[in-house]
Amino acid sequence: MQQLMPEPLWDEGISSFLYGEYEKKQEPLKNVDLQQFAKEQAVRVGDILETLFLMAIYGEWQYTDAEGNEKLLDEDMLNTLYAKGRIRAEDLDDFDGLWSPRG
Repeated sequence: MQQLMPEPLWDEGISSFLYGEYEKKQEPLKNVDLQQFAKEQAVRVGDILETLFLMAIYGEWQYTDAEGNEKLLDEDMLNTLYAKGRIRAEDLDDFDGLWSPRG
């Protein structure tokens, strides 16, 4: 019997791109990086933020605030962003720290 692969929880294209950019920079990604990637790749900043958020929730990436403290992100926080409609570039203002793969 063929085993079915589960649907990815986040945008795999954006995820692969972010991993690649992290590998190139060899340092955590900042909001300015995310905005530049969105512009270069013609992707909405909100889609990048959503992907990072989901990867952080499920333990693939981590978010560190501006003071250097790791912040655990959860689905309630993501739902708060969704409650305003589409996630927008302005939503980055609340996450002005650093994003990096866990491990």
